[in-house]
Amino acid sequence: MMPLALPLRILPLAFMTLVGLSACGGGKSGGLPASGDQPDNGEEPGSGVTAYYSVSGQISASAGITLDSDTNDEFDTPISNNTPAAAQVINNLATIQGFASAVPTNGRLSGNASMENFSDVADQNDYFRVSLQQDQAITLQVTDYNAALFPGDLDLCLFQDDPSATEVQCSASDRQYETVTVPSDGDYLILVNASAGVSKYVLNIASASATAITARQSDFVANQVVLQRSNTTASAARTANTLSTASLSVSADAGNGPQLIRLNRSATTKSVASSATTDALQDFNPVIWEKIQTLRDIKTLRQQDDVIYAEPNYIRQPLAVPGDPYYHYQWHYPAINLPTAWDLSQGDDVIVAVIDTGVFMAQEDLVGQLTETGYDFISNSSSARDGNGRDSNPDDPGDSSIIGKSSWHGTHVSGTVAAAANNGKGGTGVAWNARVMPLRVLGRDGGTSYDIIQAIYYAAGLDNASGTTPATRADIINLSLGSESRSSGEQAAVNAATNAGVIVVAAAGNDNTSEAFYPAAYDNVISVSATDYNGDRSYYSNYGSTIDIAAPGGDTGVDANNDNQPDGVLSTYVDDSSGVRASYYNFLQGTSMASPHVAGVIALMKSAYPALTYADVSALISSCKITSKANSGSCERDNLLGYGQIDAYLAVSEALALQSNGNYEYPVSLQSSPSALIFNQGTDSLSFTVSNSGGSTADVTVTDNADWLTIVADSVDPATGLGTYTATVKREDLADGYYGATITLSSPADDAATTTTSTSIAVTMVTGAVSAANDIAQQYVILVRPDCDSNCTVATVYTTNGNYSFTGIPAGRYNVIAGSDVDVDNRLCTAAETCGAYPTSASMSAISVNSDRTNINFQVSLISGISTTSSLERQIVEPAAEKTTAP
Repeated sequence: MMPLALPLRILPLAFMTLVGLSACGGGKSGGLPASGDQPDNGEEPGSGVTAYYSVSGQISASAGITLDSDTNDEFDTPISNNTPAAAQVINNLATIQGFASAVPTNGRLSGNASMENFSDVADQNDYFRVSLQQDQAITLQVTDYNAALFPGDLDLCLFQDDPSATEVQCSASDRQYETVTVPSDGDYLILVNASAGVSKYVLNIASASATAITARQSDFVANQVVLQRSNTTASAARTANTLSTASLSVSADAGNGPQLIRLNRSATTKSVASSATTDALQDFNPVIWEKIQTLRDIKTLRQQDDVIYAEPNYIRQPLAVPGDPYYHYQWHYPAINLPTAWDLSQGDDVIVAVIDTGVFMAQEDLVGQLTETGYDFISNSSSARDGNGRDSNPDDPGDSSIIGKSSWHGTHVSGTVAAAANNGKGGTGVAWNARVMPLRVLGRDGGTSYDIIQAIYYAAGLDNASGTTPATRADIINLSLGSESRSSGEQAAVNAATNAGVIVVAAAGNDNTSEAFYPAAYDNVISVSATDYNGDRSYYSNYGSTIDIAAPGGDTGVDANNDNQPDGVLSTYVDDSSGVRASYYNFLQGTSMASPHVAGVIALMKSAYPALTYADVSALISSCKITSKANSGSCERDNLLGYGQIDAYLAVSEALALQSNGNYEYPVSLQSSPSALIFNQGTDSLSFTVSNSGGSTADVTVTDNADWLTIVADSVDPATGLGTYTATVKREDLADGYYGATITLSSPADDAATTTTSTSIAVTMVTGAVSAANDIAQQYVILVRPDCDSNCTVATVYTTNGNYSFTGIPAGRYNVIAGSDVDVDNRLCTAAETCGAYPTSASMSAISVNSDRTNINFQVSLISGISTTSSLERQIVEPAAEKTTAP
């Protein structure tokens, strides 16, 4: 159905082509046919005299709706939320009905500027203050993104409510939906910003268990853009003209790759879209302001026809978590059967590029293990800490100016790949006869995606910003770095390297999350999670659908093998405690340590079979022929270890043979009753029963993702894991609010365990005093003749508190419909508006008015692609007829 045309807002009122009516006016019926014995033509039965009655009731809002405190409707008295200081306080589970505009409406929406709060000024920013939990998803629906008059373009940003915060999550497309994910528990500001036009919106904050986790915005360098144009000769002036309000300098690196655009904002340039409210953010937190401005500039650049991609210059971080300095046993090599593999291959004639912090070139166990074609790709001399920018020296001076605080990350990773063997020094590497090509991209405060892109191209022997290529390209690239944001430039570089014959391996990340982590999650990359001494997933290791394989990453917090040393990965390191770098060895933990184990094993494979490709390795992994699951009788991929932990002996053996196979069986189907658990105040424990409706034997594992939730087996078959469990919550030390979690039931999908099946139980909990009140926008209530073709709307009233009353209504039959009009476009029941009908939207039914009618009560709900949608959406109702004065 079509939107409802609103015939009346205020007394008196003229609506462009619509007819003006009085505030409580009625219209004489057009002589509709009688219903039964009851005439509905406005006359008393048998009298021939027109009869008039009243209709009244109450409108309530469906649960969870909060109204933006400054909409365009004059009857919704605006309370500014346009600055961080004036941010509107909301609950951590909420659906907000809102309005924003990049320009004044000038009365063009309604035809009457006096009815619009933002006719003369823009409502560019709406700020909301809220306490949020990690992995909550925030979605913005821009409902008028394709409107004919003022197509709206709204952006969504999230940052901590702290003037010293430095990281921001933003979604700034020109599409209907924008989504960000909360990175950690804390107090936040949500910003809805109008980039262009005018739009209503729906802002939804969901619990962490109610939606899939979306990608997070990684930290990036403010005022820098990685730009790739199809016309690589395009001048810096073209970019400057596109962003005409900023003073620009553009780096023109050699080659046809992407450019690094630097935006120089002068102190007097308050904002690209200057306004007092935008300046308020600059005053509150200039770092966040500059980063948001950078994202807006990127958005502008992406609209240019010749721009292939424009993206932030993401900051990548090394992934290791340093432990105490020790030198001793390398338990992680026997754990993957390396001693027997070394009888078959030692990695001869293979080059592994380690793209990292560089290498301490004088480390005693790496001397002779490095190629002469290393390179330093750090373009920022301050970050490089070596006195210059990009150059041919990959030596690592340390990534901190404080003695003892540098990570020496690349040195440790390189030692795992190819530290020397049998030299009486330190330990050994996985492929001790291979060579490492050290490529430096990480310095102080990490590194940028632009520099990483250039290093990948270089390692693959392709054109890059250095203007040179190595005499012999790398066979394998190891990337023990990353963040949560996807980069088109990095994916393109990986694809180019793969096409050139390079095999790319990357660490899955150390955040103990299933969120995609890049570059490990890219296509054509082998993603490596970490295991501990027992072969289980290390507590910090990322997991999820992007994991391909696992390798030892260690855990420096335990000593499971009782050797009086931490169970980290031992490798080459640096001691700078004297102020001078010296060779050292250290235990570190992380997926950064796991990834070079796999890169080293692939080097052994490449040495055994020089024609080895990424496709070969991927097929061997997915068939479990080179992992710990090879001899288990099954090849079950899981989200923790992928296809299992790497087995070096099997890997080298299969590299020589290059053969694989697989199988499949009818799956298990797990069910839970109930399918959701709701812990209201006063409820601490609830039970659920797990059953199997499939054909194979289940082997159920029950897990959850919340520290405040405990699952205990009550009456469970130990052989299958089927039966009744009890879930208990602990509210102590939790802030007031809504909490969400997920209980995951998983099992081998069949008796051969070739795949895994799982189902989830959503858990919600309320703790403390949480407001349950719903805001209701100004509601317009109309009486509509059913089954008519024209002049169907008889009367309109408005209500500010939900109570409404019509008087002087002719006898007859009417539908009662209500809705908001926050943008003042004189249309009811459009997207981002509340809408409802008596008795319900889904089953609207006409009332007979042959006497005064009271208690015509009903509910309105918000029309949204995120939440409940009214069945009245997009229905046209004609304007009301001229009022006939009651006697």
